[in-house]
Amino acid sequence: MKTLHVKPKLSEEEIKKLEGTFLDESYIDHLVNDDTIVYNEKNEPLVVFRKNCIPSNHIKLAYPVLKKAIGKTSNRGKAGGNFNFKVGDVVDGSVVGKVLSGNRFIPLKKDGTLSNSPKSKNVDSSIIGYADRYPRIPYCRQTAFTEKNFDIYKNALPYIQSISKVFQEALPERWANQKAQWDKTSKDFRIHDTVFTTITVNKNFRTASHYDKGDLKEGFGNLAVLQTGEYTGGYTVIPKYGVAVDVRTCDVALFDVHELHGNTEIKSTKPYERISVICYYREKMIDCGTAEEELNRIKYAR
Repeated sequence: MKTLHVKPKLSEEEIKKLEGTFLDESYIDHLVNDDTIVYNEKNEPLVVFRKNCIPSNHIKLAYPVLKKAIGKTSNRGKAGGNFNFKVGDVVDGSVVGKVLSGNRFIPLKKDGTLSNSPKSKNVDSSIIGYADRYPRIPYCRQTAFTEKNFDIYKNALPYIQSISKVFQEALPERWANQKAQWDKTSKDFRIHDTVFTTITVNKNFRTASHYDKGDLKEGFGNLAVLQTGEYTGGYTVIPKYGVAVDVRTCDVALFDVHELHGNTEIKSTKPYERISVICYYREKMIDCGTAEEELNRIKYAR
Protein backbone atom coordinates (compact mmCIF):
# COMPACT_ATOMS: atom_id res chain seq x y z
CA MET A 1 0.00 0.00 0.00
CA LYS A 2 1.25 3.48 -0.89
CA THR A 3 1.61 6.15 1.78
CA LEU A 4 1.08 9.85 1.10
CA HIS A 5 1.58 12.77 3.49
CA VAL A 6 -0.15 16.04 2.64
CA LYS A 7 -0.39 19.53 4.07
CA PRO A 8 -3.13 22.16 3.68
CA LYS A 9 -2.95 24.07 0.42
CA LEU A 10 -5.87 26.39 1.25
CA SER A 11 -6.54 28.54 4.29
CA GLU A 12 -9.66 28.13 6.43
CA GLU A 13 -10.99 31.39 4.97
CA GLU A 14 -10.52 30.06 1.43
CA ILE A 15 -12.20 26.78 2.37
CA LYS A 16 -15.17 28.58 3.89
CA LYS A 17 -15.77 30.45 0.61
CA LEU A 18 -15.97 27.15 -1.27
CA GLU A 19 -18.89 25.72 0.68
CA GLY A 20 -21.88 25.20 -1.60
CA THR A 21 -19.80 25.65 -4.78
CA PHE A 22 -18.93 23.01 -7.36
CA LEU A 23 -15.32 21.87 -7.59
CA ASP A 24 -13.35 21.26 -10.76
CA GLU A 25 -10.16 19.29 -11.32
CA SER A 26 -7.93 22.31 -10.70
CA TYR A 27 -8.28 21.51 -6.98
CA ILE A 28 -6.65 18.10 -7.46
CA ASP A 29 -2.93 17.57 -6.88
CA HIS A 30 -3.19 13.89 -5.97
CA LEU A 31 -5.77 11.62 -7.64
CA VAL A 32 -5.92 8.37 -5.67
CA ASN A 33 -7.18 5.28 -7.49
CA ASP A 34 -5.15 2.41 -6.05
CA ASP A 35 -4.32 1.09 -2.58
CA THR A 36 -3.17 4.17 -0.68
CA ILE A 37 -3.32 5.73 2.78
CA VAL A 38 -3.13 9.52 3.01
CA TYR A 39 -2.14 11.30 6.22
CA ASN A 40 -2.71 14.99 7.02
CA GLU A 41 -0.23 17.39 8.61
CA LYS A 42 -1.09 16.00 12.07
CA ASN A 43 -0.25 12.48 10.89
CA GLU A 44 -3.92 11.56 11.16
CA PRO A 45 -5.60 9.44 8.47
CA LEU A 46 -7.33 11.57 5.86
CA VAL A 47 -8.06 8.97 3.17
CA VAL A 48 -7.67 5.22 2.84
CA PHE A 49 -8.37 3.79 -0.62
CA ARG A 50 -8.87 0.09 -1.28
CA LYS A 51 -9.10 -1.13 -4.87
CA ASN A 52 -11.21 -4.14 -5.94
CA CYS A 53 -11.94 -5.15 -2.36
CA ILE A 54 -15.69 -5.93 -2.59
CA PRO A 55 -16.82 -9.33 -3.96
CA SER A 56 -18.58 -9.00 -7.31
CA ASN A 57 -21.44 -11.29 -6.23
CA HIS A 58 -22.26 -8.89 -3.37
CA ILE A 59 -22.41 -6.05 -5.90
CA LYS A 60 -24.70 -8.05 -8.17
CA LEU A 61 -27.14 -8.54 -5.28
CA ALA A 62 -26.96 -4.96 -4.02
CA TYR A 63 -27.24 -3.05 -7.29
CA PRO A 64 -30.98 -3.52 -8.02
CA VAL A 65 -31.84 -2.88 -4.36
CA LEU A 66 -29.92 0.35 -4.02
CA LYS A 67 -31.03 1.60 -7.42
CA LYS A 68 -34.66 1.02 -6.44
CA ALA A 69 -34.11 2.92 -3.18
CA ILE A 70 -33.17 6.19 -4.87
CA GLY A 71 -35.81 8.90 -5.09
CA LYS A 72 -36.04 12.66 -5.51
CA THR A 73 -35.26 14.90 -2.55
CA SER A 74 -34.86 18.63 -2.02
CA ASN A 75 -33.22 18.17 1.37
CA ARG A 76 -29.51 17.86 0.67
CA GLY A 77 -28.53 21.36 1.82
CA LYS A 78 -25.14 22.65 0.71
CA ALA A 79 -24.43 19.38 -1.11
CA GLY A 80 -27.10 20.40 -3.61
CA GLY A 81 -25.09 23.51 -4.49
CA ASN A 82 -25.68 27.23 -4.38
CA PHE A 83 -27.98 28.67 -7.03
CA ASN A 84 -28.98 32.25 -7.72
CA PHE A 85 -32.70 31.89 -7.04
CA LYS A 86 -34.95 34.93 -7.49
CA VAL A 87 -38.54 35.41 -6.40
CA GLY A 88 -40.74 34.19 -9.24
CA ASP A 89 -38.22 31.64 -10.58
CA VAL A 90 -39.59 28.17 -11.26
CA VAL A 91 -37.40 25.51 -9.63
CA ASP A 92 -38.35 21.87 -10.22
CA GLY A 93 -41.96 22.92 -10.75
CA SER A 94 -42.18 25.15 -7.66
CA VAL A 95 -42.41 28.95 -7.81
CA VAL A 96 -39.94 30.75 -5.56
CA GLY A 97 -41.83 32.97 -3.12
CA LYS A 98 -38.96 33.91 -0.83
CA VAL A 99 -35.21 33.31 -1.06
CA LEU A 100 -33.62 31.99 2.13
CA SER A 101 -30.05 31.41 0.96
CA GLY A 102 -28.02 30.40 -2.04
CA ASN A 103 -29.53 26.92 -2.08
CA ARG A 104 -32.87 27.13 -0.27
CA PHE A 105 -36.13 28.93 -0.90
CA ILE A 106 -39.73 28.98 0.29
CA PRO A 107 -42.13 28.08 -2.53
CA LEU A 108 -45.54 29.59 -3.15
CA LYS A 109 -48.56 27.36 -2.62
CA LYS A 110 -51.32 27.21 -5.23
CA ASP A 111 -53.28 29.89 -3.38
CA GLY A 112 -50.32 32.26 -3.62
CA THR A 113 -49.33 32.09 0.05
CA LEU A 114 -45.92 30.94 1.27
CA SER A 115 -45.40 27.30 2.10
CA ASN A 116 -44.25 26.22 5.55
CA SER A 117 -41.59 23.91 4.07
CA PRO A 118 -38.36 25.31 2.59
CA LYS A 119 -36.98 23.60 -0.51
CA SER A 120 -33.84 23.39 -2.61
CA LYS A 121 -33.24 21.84 -6.03
CA ASN A 122 -34.25 18.21 -6.38
CA VAL A 123 -31.52 15.59 -6.61
CA ASP A 124 -31.57 11.79 -6.88
CA SER A 125 -30.76 10.78 -3.33
CA SER A 126 -32.30 8.72 -0.51
CA ILE A 127 -31.38 7.10 2.79
CA ILE A 128 -31.88 3.49 3.82
CA GLY A 129 -31.46 1.73 7.12
CA TYR A 130 -32.50 3.77 10.15
CA ALA A 131 -33.01 7.42 11.06
CA ASP A 132 -32.89 9.28 14.38
CA ARG A 133 -35.33 11.76 15.87
CA TYR A 134 -35.58 15.37 14.77
CA PRO A 135 -38.18 18.08 15.45
CA ARG A 136 -40.61 17.20 12.65
CA ILE A 137 -40.34 13.44 13.28
CA PRO A 138 -39.62 13.01 17.02
CA TYR A 139 -39.02 9.26 16.99
CA CYS A 140 -36.41 6.83 15.68
CA ARG A 141 -37.54 4.66 12.80
CA GLN A 142 -36.75 2.57 9.78
CA THR A 143 -36.39 4.72 6.71
CA ALA A 144 -39.39 4.58 4.37
CA PHE A 145 -37.63 2.37 1.83
CA THR A 146 -36.39 -0.09 4.45
CA GLU A 147 -39.81 -0.37 6.05
CA LYS A 148 -41.67 -0.94 2.78
CA ASN A 149 -39.08 -3.16 1.11
CA PHE A 150 -37.41 -5.03 3.96
CA ASP A 151 -37.26 -8.36 2.12
CA ILE A 152 -35.31 -6.94 -0.81
CA TYR A 153 -33.34 -4.57 1.47
CA LYS A 154 -31.77 -7.68 3.01
CA ASN A 155 -30.22 -8.53 -0.38
CA ALA A 156 -27.99 -5.47 -0.04
CA LEU A 157 -26.68 -6.49 3.39
CA PRO A 158 -23.71 -8.63 2.19
CA TYR A 159 -22.44 -5.61 0.22
CA ILE A 160 -22.83 -3.25 3.18
CA GLN A 161 -21.24 -5.81 5.51
CA SER A 162 -18.27 -6.10 3.12
CA ILE A 163 -17.76 -2.35 3.33
CA SER A 164 -17.76 -2.56 7.14
CA LYS A 165 -15.12 -5.32 7.00
CA VAL A 166 -12.91 -3.20 4.75
CA PHE A 167 -13.28 -0.38 7.28
CA GLN A 168 -12.25 -2.72 10.10
CA GLU A 169 -9.16 -3.93 8.26
CA ALA A 170 -8.06 -0.50 7.02
CA LEU A 171 -8.67 1.67 10.12
CA PRO A 172 -9.14 -0.66 13.09
CA GLU A 173 -9.02 2.09 15.75
CA ARG A 174 -11.67 4.24 14.05
CA TRP A 175 -13.75 1.12 13.37
CA ALA A 176 -13.51 0.18 17.07
CA ASN A 177 -14.70 3.66 18.08
CA GLN A 178 -17.73 3.26 15.88
CA LYS A 179 -18.33 -0.34 16.94
CA ALA A 180 -18.40 0.71 20.60
CA GLN A 181 -21.14 3.24 19.87
CA TRP A 182 -23.00 0.80 17.64
CA ASP A 183 -22.90 -1.83 20.39
CA LYS A 184 -24.62 0.57 22.79
CA THR A 185 -27.39 1.32 20.29
CA SER A 186 -30.69 -0.53 20.29
CA LYS A 187 -30.41 -3.61 18.05
CA ASP A 188 -33.68 -2.49 16.46
CA PHE A 189 -31.84 0.43 14.82
CA ARG A 190 -28.56 -1.12 13.70
CA ILE A 191 -27.62 -2.50 10.29
CA HIS A 192 -26.85 -6.13 11.07
CA ASP A 193 -23.20 -7.23 11.29
CA THR A 194 -21.80 -3.79 10.44
CA VAL A 195 -20.90 -0.64 12.37
CA PHE A 196 -23.50 1.42 10.47
CA THR A 197 -27.02 2.64 11.13
CA THR A 198 -27.68 4.51 7.91
CA ILE A 199 -26.76 4.54 4.21
CA THR A 200 -27.10 7.50 1.84
CA VAL A 201 -27.53 6.44 -1.79
CA ASN A 202 -27.12 8.93 -4.66
CA LYS A 203 -27.44 8.53 -8.42
CA ASN A 204 -25.43 10.70 -10.84
CA PHE A 205 -25.40 13.38 -8.13
CA ARG A 206 -22.53 15.82 -8.43
CA THR A 207 -22.37 17.09 -4.87
CA ALA A 208 -21.24 20.63 -4.22
CA SER A 209 -18.68 21.34 -1.49
CA HIS A 210 -20.12 20.40 1.89
CA TYR A 211 -19.41 18.90 5.29
CA ASP A 212 -21.25 15.76 6.34
CA LYS A 213 -23.34 16.37 9.43
CA GLY A 214 -24.80 14.04 12.02
CA ASP A 215 -22.36 11.15 11.63
CA LEU A 216 -20.05 9.97 14.39
CA LYS A 217 -16.95 12.16 14.49
CA GLU A 218 -14.86 9.47 16.19
CA GLY A 219 -15.65 7.08 13.33
CA PHE A 220 -14.92 7.59 9.64
CA GLY A 221 -16.73 8.02 6.33
CA ASN A 222 -17.17 5.00 4.04
CA LEU A 223 -17.76 5.61 0.32
CA ALA A 224 -18.41 2.96 -2.32
CA VAL A 225 -19.75 3.19 -5.88
CA LEU A 226 -21.88 1.02 -8.15
CA GLN A 227 -21.17 1.84 -11.78
CA THR A 228 -22.82 0.98 -15.08
CA GLY A 229 -21.60 2.34 -18.39
CA GLU A 230 -18.48 4.43 -18.83
CA TYR A 231 -17.77 7.95 -17.64
CA THR A 232 -14.91 10.15 -16.56
CA GLY A 233 -14.76 12.49 -13.60
CA GLY A 234 -17.02 12.21 -10.59
CA TYR A 235 -13.93 12.41 -8.40
CA THR A 236 -14.52 13.07 -4.70
CA VAL A 237 -12.24 15.97 -3.80
CA ILE A 238 -10.98 17.29 -0.47
CA PRO A 239 -9.82 20.73 -1.70
CA LYS A 240 -8.03 21.75 1.49
CA TYR A 241 -5.42 19.09 0.79
CA GLY A 242 -5.64 18.78 -2.99
CA VAL A 243 -6.57 15.10 -2.67
CA ALA A 244 -9.24 13.28 -4.68
CA VAL A 245 -10.41 9.68 -5.00
CA ASP A 246 -11.74 7.95 -8.12
CA VAL A 247 -14.04 5.30 -6.62
CA ARG A 248 -15.41 2.66 -8.98
CA THR A 249 -17.33 -0.61 -8.63
CA CYS A 250 -15.65 -2.97 -6.12
CA ASP A 251 -13.64 -0.09 -4.54
CA VAL A 252 -14.01 1.54 -1.12
CA ALA A 253 -12.68 4.93 -0.03
CA LEU A 254 -12.58 5.80 3.64
CA PHE A 255 -12.16 9.52 4.24
CA ASP A 256 -12.67 12.27 6.77
CA VAL A 257 -16.13 13.55 5.84
CA HIS A 258 -15.76 16.42 8.33
CA GLU A 259 -13.37 18.03 5.87
CA LEU A 260 -15.05 20.01 3.09
CA HIS A 261 -15.55 17.77 0.06
CA GLY A 262 -17.49 17.53 -3.19
CA ASN A 263 -17.47 15.95 -6.65
CA THR A 264 -16.08 17.04 -9.97
CA GLU A 265 -18.27 16.98 -13.06
CA ILE A 266 -19.21 13.56 -14.45
CA LYS A 267 -18.69 13.34 -18.22
CA SER A 268 -19.98 10.73 -20.66
CA THR A 269 -21.27 10.54 -24.21
CA LYS A 270 -23.33 7.41 -23.49
CA PRO A 271 -25.83 6.37 -20.80
CA TYR A 272 -24.24 5.62 -17.44
CA GLU A 273 -25.01 5.36 -13.75
CA ARG A 274 -22.82 6.32 -10.84
CA ILE A 275 -24.57 5.19 -7.69
CA SER A 276 -22.61 6.36 -4.67
CA VAL A 277 -23.12 4.54 -1.39
CA ILE A 278 -22.15 6.35 1.82
CA CYS A 279 -22.24 4.23 4.99
CA TYR A 280 -22.14 5.78 8.47
CA TYR A 281 -23.29 5.76 12.07
CA ARG A 282 -25.66 8.62 12.91
CA GLU A 283 -24.44 9.91 16.26
CA LYS A 284 -27.94 10.57 17.67
CA MET A 285 -28.95 6.95 17.19
CA ILE A 286 -27.45 6.30 20.62
CA ASP A 287 -30.53 8.04 22.05
CA CYS A 288 -32.99 5.66 20.40
CA GLY A 289 -34.99 3.31 22.57
CA THR A 290 -36.24 -0.06 21.40
CA ALA A 291 -38.63 -0.27 18.46
CA GLU A 292 -41.49 -0.65 20.92
CA GLU A 293 -40.43 2.43 22.88
CA GLU A 294 -40.14 4.47 19.70
CA LEU A 295 -43.56 3.21 18.59
CA ASN A 296 -45.00 4.68 21.77
CA ARG A 297 -43.35 8.00 20.91
CA ILE A 298 -45.15 7.87 17.55
CA LYS A 299 -48.47 7.44 19.34
CA TYR A 300 -47.77 10.44 21.57
CA ALA A 301 -46.56 12.51 18.58
CA ARG A 302 -49.96 12.07 16.98
